[in-house]
Amino acid sequence: MTHPYAREDYASSLAHIGAPFPVPEWNGHVLVRATPCGTRQDAIGPYPLSVLAAGADVAAGLARLKAAGLVSVVLVLDERLRPAMSALEAASVTVRRFKSHYVYDRSLGPLAYSKHHRYELRRALARTSVSEIRLADHLPAWENLYGQLVSRHELGGLHTFSPAHHEVLTQLDCVRTFGAFVEDRLVSAHLFVTHGGHAMSHLAASAPEGYQTGAAYAVNDLAAAELTDCGLINFGGGAGVDDDPTDGLVRFKKGFSNKVEPAYLCTAVLDDDAYRALSAGRGDSGFFPAYRGPRQLERSDEHPG
Repeated sequence: MTHPYAREDYASSLAHIGAPFPVPEWNGHVLVRATPCGTRQDAIGPYPLSVLAAGADVAAGLARLKAAGLVSVVLVLDERLRPAMSALEAASVTVRRFKSHYVYDRSLGPLAYSKHHRYELRRALARTSVSEIRLADHLPAWENLYGQLVSRHELGGLHTFSPAHHEVLTQLDCVRTFGAFVEDRLVSAHLFVTHGGHAMSHLAASAPEGYQTGAAYAVNDLAAAELTDCGLINFGGGAGVDDDPTDGLVRFKKGFSNKVEPAYLCTAVLDDDAYRALSAGRGDSGFFPAYRGPRQLERSDEHPG
């Protein structure tokens, strides 16, 4: 079976990022979007991960994207759903460590919560009721929760999912949803995408009442207990693009894991001349593609003497 993140209907639900473009050599899709100047296009993998089979023909997929006139491509791959590093490097893909993912690996034994997590879990279970739910039965409540998250953290771009995305999630049998309720109100929920014995945290959100009751602790505990057909549960990483051990989200997710695995940012320039032209004046911020990074400031305030 094709992984959900590689499916066309899933890619189509991410229209706010780009238009689906099939890459048969990778058995999946990328999303094509206009470059900032609007004259060319580039590609990005689907949220939150691209899935490339171990035997994917990386070079042939890149050749297809180049033939389509795309300037560059950027993918996020995890430790498991990817080809060997040697295959990526042989295809001239630049690979760098992106951020850490916090994983519960059942083969390493049961979770051992810290004193802090045990306290928060007891508090949450005393104030909420938790259960696995059908997302379709709670779609408006879930969209409301996620909308509050977007507003609270002023999220934009990638994270502004349309109703079509949430609707597609209700149609995927591999999506499992765990929720916490206060009386009959959904105050926290966590969606996981499961495939081949692997569960990936997809989206999670809580209402103010969910934060007050610590509901997310109870939701994650239930997910760890119920996803028994998944030997690995990837709870994802912290906020932003860099590892920050002081980040509260990192501390929260780390408490439900017994293993840390890297994610990788995989990039390739497909048209060198166009890439250089588009990136002129952008400086070297380390962002890829450079032409989407910050523009270098002109020092017009400097005067001789």
